[in-house]
Amino acid sequence: MSIDKLLDEMETILVEATRLPFTNKRVLEEDDLAKFLDDFRELLPKELEEAKRIIADRQRILEEAQKEAQNIVEQAKTYVIKLTDENLINKQAQEQANDLMTQASLTAKNLQIDAVNYADEVFKHVLNNLEQTLEVVRQGHRDLQQNKNNLTK
Repeated sequence: MSIDKLLDEMETILVEATRLPFTNKRVLEEDDLAKFLDDFRELLPKELEEAKRIIADRQRILEEAQKEAQNIVEQAKTYVIKLTDENLINKQAQEQANDLMTQASLTAKNLQIDAVNYADEVFKHVLNNLEQTLEVVRQGHRDLQQNKNNLTK
């Protein structure tokens, strides 16, 4: 079950809960709330594992981008050496090598930026889901405490 589905389930529990007359309070079934909390506790580590996997993927992408950039730079150096051996095209070889190295650096930087942006978006999504879930749990707890206080009066 995803956090979104779990939040939908909590919303359903709240919407279907019996309203206390003349208040905006609701009576929640303790078993429903306990099940929700158990599911939440079970799901949270999965979401954290997903975040760790994303970080590992990001690191792998960065390493691959670095290797690709290094490979392109090495190819450019090899190409420069080959071209510089010929006196007539020495200047052209230098320009092409510089272009290749610039392109390789730009490609590597763009790949790194994309990987960082992707990881940032995923973290924002996970953080948003966790904040929403935490707010739902807090609201449920506040409602439960209020209900408890009302019942003991």
